Amino acid sequence: MKRLYKANRVNDFDKAMRRKYSLNSLDLIENAARCALNAIGDEIRGKRTLILVGSGNNGADGIFLFLLLRERGEDVHVYYRSEAKSEENRILRKRVPLSAISTRVEGFDVIIDAVYGVSFHPPLSSHDKDFFDRINNTQAFKVALDVCSAYYFKADVTISFTMLKEEDVLSSSARLILENPGFPDEEISSFSPDSFLLEDDDYSARSFGPSDYKNVRGHLLIKAGSAEYKGAPILSAKASFHAGCGLVTLNSAKELSDIACYYPPLIYKGGELDYAPYSALLAGPGWGSDCDRSFLKYDGRMVLDADALSMIEKGDKFSLRAILTPHIGEFNRLVRRLGIEYDAVSLSKELEAVVVKKSSIVEIACLDERYFCIGNNPSLGVAGSGDVLAGIIGAFLASGMTSKEAAINAVILHQMSGRRAHERLGYYDSLDLISEVGRMR
Repeated sequence: MKRLYKANRVNDFDKAMRRKYSLNSLDLIENAARCALNAIGDEIRGKRTLILVGSGNNGADGIFLFLLLRERGEDVHVYYRSEAKSEENRILRKRVPLSAISTRVEGFDVIIDAVYGVSFHPPLSSHDKDFFDRINNTQAFKVALDVCSAYYFKADVTISFTMLKEEDVLSSSARLILENPGFPDEEISSFSPDSFLLEDDDYSARSFGPSDYKNVRGHLLIKAGSAEYKGAPILSAKASFHAGCGLVTLNSAKELSDIACYYPPLIYKGGELDYAPYSALLAGPGWGSDCDRSFLKYDGRMVLDADALSMIEKGDKFSLRAILTPHIGEFNRLVRRLGIEYDAVSLSKELEAVVVKKSSIVEIACLDERYFCIGNNPSLGVAGSGDVLAGIIGAFLASGMTSKEAAINAVILHQMSGRRAHERLGYYDSLDLISEVGRMR
């Protein structure tokens, strides 16, 4: 689990450290450039490279990297996006020969972004947007120094200086590299993070012994499905079993009384229920218009997915026993209905629930705590993938995990399974994804 920081706080930290330790800006710029060369030097060796240079010290980092690459004998050029503003930028520009200044951005194998750093203030101008669209549409290998400019540049690699930034993660850079250009490690380690980046090594599911059987592995109740969407509860149930659940019961409309014919491991019960026998509840997948608020009387841990999210009203409080799993559209509708700020942490605090906001970058909010998981795997964007995730979360809740533990571990397992399925099969369906869940669990 890596610590993440908001870019403006890193900028404040940078300034404070320069003052406290009387650090020389040009020394830090040289260190940053050498860190960048060390990080990606081998990948860009022998390739025609363009460095986009802005007006401040991020641009100065880029110029010094240009000087190092030129010293190495590389075919490297700079493109000045704006006039120099910082003194360091002006000094270093004097060392760039006119022959190395490009007026074009096309025709390069590598493009390195050093236009805007952590001091960028939105919004992005239409002129800049058009410029970065041109860059993003090239086939060049793209590298960002410190942050993706304006959080709009689409980098294959971001070399983040001093600390990893939330904005680096949200910019969907394919790979993040952390380098320290010269600040004291003890100062960095004592600086409190704003959020955390989840990694595969953070995964930790409950293990079962060789003599453990279904009744000790948890009993999940699923309230889901409709005549139109019979597949959704089956996918959730199957995913729950593959994630380790011992028993799964479905409670839904009478039109689904034949569902055991489609999926025999699933217990079906219609009508009113006694909730006492169940370890956890999953509500919502494929529910359609059959849902109502009666399931909210369940006082155990639960997952609210898909149509169950539409049942949430202003004033509901879950005391962290519930996990909400909205995709972007559902999230937008929910925060508008509740009249709160567009933010997962705000939603978590409003409802006292864990929020799993699903997208290519999955965000998990537990009151003031935020966690991110980088997905960037389009093969996971397949019908039923969300039902699979809901089922995994339900299984982990049924096994005895807290809501936060279940959300974090389920998201990691879902992402790992998706990557493994893509490695084995290319694109796949949700049933293939579920098989990988069982293997990876």
